[in-house]
Amino acid sequence: MAGRLETARLILRPLAEGDAPVLVRELNDMAIARNTARIPHPYHLDDALDFLRFVDRLAARSRVAGVEEKTAPGELVGVISYEWSEAQDDAELGYWYSQRVWGRGIGSEAARAMVDDAFERAGHDRVVACYHNGNTASARILEKLGFEVVGPCSSYSKAQGREVPVTNLSLSRDRWQARRMA
Repeated sequence: MAGRLETARLILRPLAEGDAPVLVRELNDMAIARNTARIPHPYHLDDALDFLRFVDRLAARSRVAGVEEKTAPGELVGVISYEWSEAQDDAELGYWYSQRVWGRGIGSEAARAMVDDAFERAGHDRVVACYHNGNTASARILEKLGFEVVGPCSSYSKAQGREVPVTNLSLSRDRWQARRMA
């Protein structure tokens, strides 16, 4: 697993077992869990420990990072990742953030750093993502990064216990490079 990334305001660092209690506290917020696929609700310590073990087994072309603000080091405010799929030969971007940082551009700043890392360090040719329909904040983050809508789909939400409508998006290396040059 790769080391830290830094942006103007953020530290994106590897997760550690000591993050488990914060994961439990933050992910028991249904406003967060409802917009994810894999996060159950309620969220227990065993769920956090299972997630941390899963992170340890990810391929080198994947990255999972805890997000901290530089003004409050050691205080996890979210998690962001891209996970490589050998079968699809792409990396899927995913994230969640504590409600206390919503609306402050933290999501966009962290996502930009991770997308850049996916193309630069990990050498991906395509990054994909999806958002639950109605999650306008996530839609805006992905739009700002240059993701293009591929089409509608559905995804099972553990927190909601049902299939939910989602919008799939994709960002190619060529489009990413062109936007960086502009």
